[in-house]
Amino acid sequence: MGLVLVGVQGLVFLAVGLSAFLAEPWIEGSLWAGSTLILLGLLGMFWAGKDLGRALTPMPMPNGEGLAAGGIYGYVRHPMYSGIIAIALGLAVGSGRLWAFVSALVLIAFFELKTRVEERYLVSAYAGYAAYAARTGKFVPGLGKRAER
Repeated sequence: MGLVLVGVQGLVFLAVGLSAFLAEPWIEGSLWAGSTLILLGLLGMFWAGKDLGRALTPMPMPNGEGLAAGGIYGYVRHPMYSGIIAIALGLAVGSGRLWAFVSALVLIAFFELKTRVEERYLVSAYAGYAAYAARTGKFVPGLGKRAER
C-alpha cells in the first residue's frame, strides 16, 4: 500500500510539471508569482526535511524514529506536502496552463487522501498524535485540525 501511494504521488506531481508545458488551454499566468510559490515550497520542503531528521520517509508508515512536532511541524502536520503543493501551484500559476491547475488540484486531493491513511498509522504509533493533530493545521497553519478521538 505504501509503495503504491508513493508511486501515485510521483506520477501526479510529474503530471503537474508536464502539463505546465502543454500548448492549450492557456489562461493569464504570472511568472513572478509562480516563481515565488515554487521558492516558498522548496524552502518549506527543506525546512520540513531538516525538522524530520531521521524520521523522514516517503512511506505513509512511521519508521520508528519518533514524532516530529516541533519546528515547522509546530505549525502544520504535513509541511512536506504543503511544500509540494506550493510548488505545483507555482508551476500552474507561472505557466498559466489550465491543465497544470487541474493537475495541481488532483495532487491536493491525493494528499488529502494520503494523509488520512498516514494519520491512521501515526495515531496508532504515537500516543500524543491525536492531541497534536487536534491543535495543528494539516497543510496550512490553523486549517484542517483533526477532531480528537
